[in-house]
Amino acid sequence: MSSGFADLTVQAHHLVSEGDLDGAHRLLADALSDADPRPGNASPELAEAAGLQAKVLVALGEPHSARGWAAFAYAAATRLYGRSDERTVTAAATLAAVLHRVGSDARAARLYSDVIIELTARDGPESQQVLAAHADLATVEYARGQCEVARDRLQDAWELHREVYGDGHPSGIKMLAKLGAMERDCGRYADSHEHLTLAEELCRLHLDFDDPLAAQVAALARAAADPDHVCPAPAPAPAPEPPPARTTPVVPAARVPPQAEGPHDLPPYSPPALDEPVETPLYHPPGRAAETAHVPTPRTAPEADGFDDYPWPPDDPAEQPWRPGADPLPPTVVGLADDQPDGVRRVPPPPPEPPSRYLPVHVPRPPAAERRARPWLPLVVLGVTVALLLGTIAVIAGVSRVDDGRGTPPPATSAPPATSAAPAPSTPAAAKPGTPPGKLTLTDRRDSIVLSWTYPAGAEGPVVVAGGRAGQPQGTFATLPAGSADYIAYGLDRTTDYCFTVALVWSTDSVARTGPVCTKRR
Repeated sequence: MSSGFADLTVQAHHLVSEGDLDGAHRLLADALSDADPRPGNASPELAEAAGLQAKVLVALGEPHSARGWAAFAYAAATRLYGRSDERTVTAAATLAAVLHRVGSDARAARLYSDVIIELTARDGPESQQVLAAHADLATVEYARGQCEVARDRLQDAWELHREVYGDGHPSGIKMLAKLGAMERDCGRYADSHEHLTLAEELCRLHLDFDDPLAAQVAALARAAADPDHVCPAPAPAPAPEPPPARTTPVVPAARVPPQAEGPHDLPPYSPPALDEPVETPLYHPPGRAAETAHVPTPRTAPEADGFDDYPWPPDDPAEQPWRPGADPLPPTVVGLADDQPDGVRRVPPPPPEPPSRYLPVHVPRPPAAERRARPWLPLVVLGVTVALLLGTIAVIAGVSRVDDGRGTPPPATSAPPATSAAPAPSTPAAAKPGTPPGKLTLTDRRDSIVLSWTYPAGAEGPVVVAGGRAGQPQGTFATLPAGSADYIAYGLDRTTDYCFTVALVWSTDSVARTGPVCTKRR
């Protein structure tokens, strides 16, 4: 049975290579009709035959019939070879493609993610199989409504494929065309037009004229946007959580008693010896039973530890006031007792250091002096007065000269009398609220449509451009800022007629819309 399945699989592969998918399907169907349907009992030859049958059924457009054989092949390959084997990864990719075609996109996405992990571990992140799997996963994510994630994944895969394998590789051109189609369906017409145009140009430069991929890219570039596709709105940002309520009461600062009240009563303190553990705590709060606490004895470094050259403190007790054996009271208690017990020495504070001249100190500054009178101000006033007097004298002399020559005729070359200045253009009157944009025109360039209109004077609202196929409901193409007077629509079908309207939003209750303008292609 095993050798028979192996021979049938070879014959089926030969028929597929010749394009006879129906013959391969009939050959495999007859052989698999009597096979054990339990993947746990499948042989390697049976698993390979089932996987090939699933691929043939998908190519024939029968994904629902292929689903059972694809799942059988994947389960059998996992049992026979493990998840990381190349044959198991191939079976997983086939099953993911079948699940996507029958609408099980969630499981297809999980399988594609597993395929990417295994292929990346085996071939590296830049291999063609890994990048192709990323493109297939992006297609599934797009079908699930994860438009932004899918577009980013597909663009990253195409850019890396282009960098590693060049512009002319068919897989990279296919990724670019898919990316342009996604962007067109999502309303990103400028990006879609750029990527689809580039895909067509790469096909023209690197593929044969009759290459099937070139024909597919050209048909995809001429297709219209999917009217049923709706990009989901982005999820709103979560509201910030309120700060947690304070549960611990605020403890006020401790009160410092005045000197007249004397110090607080403190429990007697006896410092432990260095070689004995402390059996009692230094302080017991009122009303609480004493608890036994153990503090380990500090370790004294032996001579063999190699610390003989460390600068230990001198042995003179007078130079070590901090040692517990030298003082009956710890340093924190000195100063709280009224008298000085034996062996307690009050260390006088060090004398204050003289202030340094380099430290920042407050330097009193005298008040600002009053503004002095400017001695040159009278000279300036005198000069201005003299200039005015000279100007007056010149004007009087000119008038007298004109009076003296009043009886003489003007020369022949005198300039003609100046005409009166033209009145300044007046600002157009503000349009009445509710006035729609005027003079809407449409210019059909086949690969793009140019819309132009007149923005009403005095309006401040945005402009909404809507359009759609002739005879069908219109959808919003773009929302433009106030003052916009033109728009170009890209990526439309070259043989389909479209109609457009332009609306001006005066307020939330007032939207003025123009009449439709349509193309006349048919």
